[in-house]
Amino acid sequence: MTRDEAITLLSCSLSELADKLEITTAAVARWDPNKIPLLREAQVRALAEGKPAIGLVPQSNVIRQVAESNI
Repeated sequence: MTRDEAITLLSCSLSELADKLEITTAAVARWDPNKIPLLREAQVRALAEGKPAIGLVPQSNVIRQVAESNI
């Protein structure tokens, strides 16, 4: 799937796609425009089907988990 196909499938902008995947717009912009990462493709397809985009933990959650584990 291309980046443009993902944007079209979800009827959103590049920044909205990033928000839906809980990543930064810069991260999406760095994707190869002709082939997005396979996990991201699966997440986009899940979102298009109305399912949650599971598979990766957002960075903010990882930071929070590490901080809490050090208390």
